[in-house]
Amino acid sequence: MLIKIISVGNKLNQWQLKEIEFYTKQLPKNLVIKFIDLKSQQNPNYSIEEVIQKESSLILSKISKNDYVVSWDSSGESLTSKNFSNFILKSQSSMSSILFIIGGSFGLSLEVKQRSNKIFSASQFTFPHRLFRLLLVEQIYRAHTIINNMPYHK
Repeated sequence: MLIKIISVGNKLNQWQLKEIEFYTKQLPKNLVIKFIDLKSQQNPNYSIEEVIQKESSLILSKISKNDYVVSWDSSGESLTSKNFSNFILKSQSSMSSILFIIGGSFGLSLEVKQRSNKIFSASQFTFPHRLFRLLLVEQIYRAHTIINNMPYHK
């Protein structure tokens, strides 16, 4: 299965890249994560609405009509790690790929949310996108360990 992650924001620093690599290297060869990094459109000359719209256009340009899209937003469905692993397991048997969207610091536009097949919430907390990207990769790895009854998830 291919998991694509669209992420809006600034480049990751070395420790974040190292931690993401730690989890991705432990995944089986048939579970591949591809990152699509989009630059934040924040600019003092743009309103929040303009930034969201510009980022929305960038995000939507990276989505194909066949993509199964899951956006992350605090208004979405709350999940446990076990629920998320069940979603990944069902997805592996019914589709070849999933596209996760991590929006910029002002969130996602209504248009992106409407294009989404699902909207999940990891928490009511607000996370920096760079940290959430690491959390998502760790949860994908955790889902793999839950599905395969490995001891990582306690």
